[in-house]
Amino acid sequence: MTTIPRHSPLIIGLGCSSAASADEVVALIAACLAEIDRDSASISAFATHVRKRGSMALAQAARHYDVPLRFLADDELAPGISGTCEAVAAAAGPLLLGKRKSRYATCAIAACDAGFDLAAFGQPESPSAAMAASTLATSLAGP
Repeated sequence: MTTIPRHSPLIIGLGCSSAASADEVVALIAACLAEIDRDSASISAFATHVRKRGSMALAQAARHYDVPLRFLADDELAPGISGTCEAVAAAAGPLLLGKRKSRYATCAIAACDAGFDLAAFGQPESPSAAMAASTLATSLAGP
């Protein structure tokens, strides 16, 4: 049995429908972290499938936690794992928490393998998507 150090950085694998809100994603992540008795300081990055590029809810949740959002293509997912959020997370290392669901979002958590390199993990969020999410969040805040 592999022992996972308590201080291992985490990858949060996410999925969502277009109806998901950032608040829903943030709440789901908080509940999942509580379930494994870890806090947000442990998060190295959020990750999702490339087809979720442009998801404002995921981009805003990443900004809420101040972590990068990475996008993985089919050939980058962990093999033999059926759920997308789980396969995305497990691409970084062993799963600590399998898929959990809220109404419109899913979350799984993995510990990063030793030697994990975030710069080589998936694709980064584009600067224009980050700007759009930031602008939307600001405009929703009101005057």
